[in-house]
Amino acid sequence: MIHYVVGRNLGHLNKCVANLARFAEISDEPVTIYAFKKSHEWLRSNFTHGKIERYINPQKKAETLLNAGLVMHDWRDEIRFLKKERTGTGPVIGGVYHSDLFDSEEDTEPARKFKRQIRGIAQESTDIFFHINIKQPEYVPQLSTCYVPIPIIARDITQSPEEVKKRLGLQKDEPFILIQMGGGAGRFRYKFINEWYEKINQIHVRPYRIVIGGQLEGGDFMFHDDRVRAPLFANGRNLIHAADMVISKPGMGILMDCISTGTPLLALPADTKEREAKNRMLRDLTGSDICLADNRMTPRDLEVHIAELMSQKAHFIKTCRTVPVIGADVVAKSMNMLSGCTLKELPDVYQEILKITPFSVPDQPPHPSL
Repeated sequence: MIHYVVGRNLGHLNKCVANLARFAEISDEPVTIYAFKKSHEWLRSNFTHGKIERYINPQKKAETLLNAGLVMHDWRDEIRFLKKERTGTGPVIGGVYHSDLFDSEEDTEPARKFKRQIRGIAQESTDIFFHINIKQPEYVPQLSTCYVPIPIIARDITQSPEEVKKRLGLQKDEPFILIQMGGGAGRFRYKFINEWYEKINQIHVRPYRIVIGGQLEGGDFMFHDDRVRAPLFANGRNLIHAADMVISKPGMGILMDCISTGTPLLALPADTKEREAKNRMLRDLTGSDICLADNRMTPRDLEVHIAELMSQKAHFIKTCRTVPVIGADVVAKSMNMLSGCTLKELPDVYQEILKITPFSVPDQPPHPSL
């Protein structure tokens, strides 16, 4: 039995489904997903190979979670308590996360703080850390946990662009720009959401239609009648693949989907240190600020910026094609190898896992900033 603990927003939920769908192709071992109640309906429509249970607090139900051959999580820092409570030989605890871990001279202090926080969570909440990278990492983070650099995780595309447009009420040859503010709720909601909805409501970018992406929780902003409100797609990657461009709050889920489909992304200004790191990853990949919006932009500025980004679509697609997208395969195969593995056996299994990822762990001293 494998226990997989997942958070509430779509970025984490989609990675969970992608990993477990691949796992179901190579193993019939039972899986239980522990998730927040509001995401259960979505999970059931996307994953039919295992049980879905209400999220339980590790501090109250450590024994239940540890009654497994493997515990995976994405990305729950409270699993630190679970690791402390564990006794005996296992189970191994694995964690999946993304973002740049290494400090740079360009980082703000909040960005440095965020990176230190992620390194700390990785070390304290995992025995083996699957770190999503867009490129081959240059440095090894200084961690006591086993570090596995993996490519981005992407779900399979299950609908054609024509099928997506039919569901949206568009003509099959009608181009559209998708506005996506994320699937988070509560304190995870994008801070500038209404400000940017207001600007987007005023733009005209013919021949493109404006499609507003559906969320786990619906918004109350009133758009002009010519805007299309998209339903919540079970597989959001289908919607992104059909779009000509995406305008989105910063997030790893949307970043991975746009990279894996070659869909140009205009990332809105970061409102947290985590989202600041995501925008830096996008800029580093494209080599330009053209993919980043600025809060000072007027609706007219936004129209001009959209045109500039669309003029560089070929460059974006070419760059994205250099990025491997087999992270789910690596995680699934690793889960198969780790299930039932003891802590004593982990170092040997870890060496075997490193052979199945296209990224390597650089054989060099840690980055001096760490």
